[in-house]
Amino acid sequence: MTGRFSYITRMLEPERVMYVRVFGVNRPDISRDRGGMLLDRVARGGVNAVIFDYRRMLYTHDTFQIGTLAGRVAGRLPAGFPVAYVLARQHAGFVVTLMRTLTRKGIITEPFASHRPAIAWASEQVRIAQLAAVTHHESPVLHARSA
Repeated sequence: MTGRFSYITRMLEPERVMYVRVFGVNRPDISRDRGGMLLDRVARGGVNAVIFDYRRMLYTHDTFQIGTLAGRVAGRLPAGFPVAYVLARQHAGFVVTLMRTLTRKGIITEPFASHRPAIAWASEQVRIAQLAAVTHHESPVLHARSA
């Protein structure tokens, strides 16, 4: 694995799932800067879920730095937003710390060992959210009456 950091993003249609594949050594300053850019992209709209593929990444974060990163991510995403992680065994500690913080903030997270199940899960989460939004708008508002 090279020490040079890079990532590739791809928008998966029609659900608008952003797939982010990360390569190389990921340091805390890179997470802050590049992660901020990705979160800005999500905040602009049109992204309904994110998948981070860390299988080709090496991270240098300590536990405190992972927690700080997770707090930043959680603060920028809306509750109920789906985030999937594709990881190798060496990423388990990093991803579990991220997932715990995000889940406490109401963000839906799930880990995967390969990309296909992650894509299927994220796409399904988007479809569920879209169906819930349509159902909510079409449902009549019920009022309680007292006798």
